[in-house]
Amino acid sequence: MPILNDLSKKLSEVAQTTVQVSRELAGSAKATLAISAEEREIEKAYRALGQWYYSTKGENPEEAAEFMETVDTSLRKIREIRQEAEAAKTAASQPVPMIACPACGTMMEEGTRFCPSCGAMMPTPEIIQREERICQNCGALAHGPYCSQCGARVEP
Repeated sequence: MPILNDLSKKLSEVAQTTVQVSRELAGSAKATLAISAEEREIEKAYRALGQWYYSTKGENPEEAAEFMETVDTSLRKIREIRQEAEAAKTAASQPVPMIACPACGTMMEEGTRFCPSCGAMMPTPEIIQREERICQNCGALAHGPYCSQCGARVEP
């Protein structure tokens, strides 16, 4: 039934898109929470600095270094989080390598172990590399230990 195969392929594509969007949203939420935590640390340091200044009238400014270091550290962490989030966003916008199921032809993310459409096990890259060799005798692509064109033994 071609219509069911097409529907299955479309559902597989939709599922893959949904997974990709979910990953992006989770990464964005994680970065937002981390930045909020650092901003709270900055607010605490500012509050403590203000209390210190009020109680000491600004005498012994070296005592304020601890508060300033906390603020500087949090600002540095916020920059790093934003850079990591931007890098992750850039990586997520890169096209995901896709492979076709050898059994039914459904397209899926590279690295998927089983076809979401028919359940067939996907060959691993090691198996693909091991099975596909060039026959030294006739130059044909061999998919096993012997060439299907000339029958010669194909060396790994």
